[in-house]
Amino acid sequence: MTKAETTFWQLLKRRFGASCWLNEPLWRHTAYRVGGPADAFIKPATLQDLQEVIHWCYREGVPFQVLGKGANVLVHDRGYRGVILSLETCCGDIRRKGRVLTVGAGVPVQKLVAYCEERGLAGLQFMSGIPGTVGGALMMNAGAFGGEIGDRVLWVEALNRQGRRRRISREQAGFGYRRATGLRGLVLLGCRLHLEEGSPDQLRQQRQAIVLRREKNQPLDYPSCGSVFKRPPGEYAGRLIERAGGKGLRVGGAMVSPKHANFILNVAGATARDIFHLIVTVQQRVYRQTGVWLAPEVKFIGFSEQELQQLEKPENGTTSEG
Repeated sequence: MTKAETTFWQLLKRRFGASCWLNEPLWRHTAYRVGGPADAFIKPATLQDLQEVIHWCYREGVPFQVLGKGANVLVHDRGYRGVILSLETCCGDIRRKGRVLTVGAGVPVQKLVAYCEERGLAGLQFMSGIPGTVGGALMMNAGAFGGEIGDRVLWVEALNRQGRRRRISREQAGFGYRRATGLRGLVLLGCRLHLEEGSPDQLRQQRQAIVLRREKNQPLDYPSCGSVFKRPPGEYAGRLIERAGGKGLRVGGAMVSPKHANFILNVAGATARDIFHLIVTVQQRVYRQTGVWLAPEVKFIGFSEQELQQLEKPENGTTSEG
């Protein structure tokens, strides 16, 4: 680092104190349990603190990203040159008015599911067992068993890259399959959700049934990011991978799950490089056999443009993005 850069990090630490960690290993914050250090990892205590960090980064030209529970990300072994933000403190509240909830982006999805169950609010049962935070769920329009969070959104509140607040309607958010095109490039603060009345007992039974189904069909014994690839139109990524003989494939400590082929597991001290190379290997193998190029659901942090180009579909290839 230059002297000016060193001063910036020192000022950041001085300003945010115990809420700021320098050279923080990101493997501690990801479901895969891999990833090198971030230059700074900050948990802003208030919205004003969050806006201040973003303003500093914008002014100094320092990159920043939000990281929730690290459930759907792969962080490079080199780590991240910039600031990683956790919103669990400044955006961690749930407020209710009848069947309408205002939910912070830092709220864990399972905390929201439990909150709704206890109060007899139906409409989010499909999210039972989904890891991560509400912000991450909004960014990828998380869904399962025929439901998506975007179906329940009235609006999303966010900051732009300069730290200015915006309110985005459901229509403007551009919710689609595993995407929300209108939310790209924004720092999500939270959302307003419209739910239905339900029975707490019935909601509990539905949650338990969904969790049991996940435990039966998904490998939960090793670190993973959940589903690696998006579902192709009219098909399942796991089925295509299995058909291509991908189950059990390994690169270093990373392995395609023998139980569910759309999961890549950290079975033996895998590195991010192992996992990344296995993702590319699976893409190429499925493409050779089926002509479908599987598009990753995973968010890649700290990877170069040259590395990410390996994930792009060949010319004229069909992808799982439709």
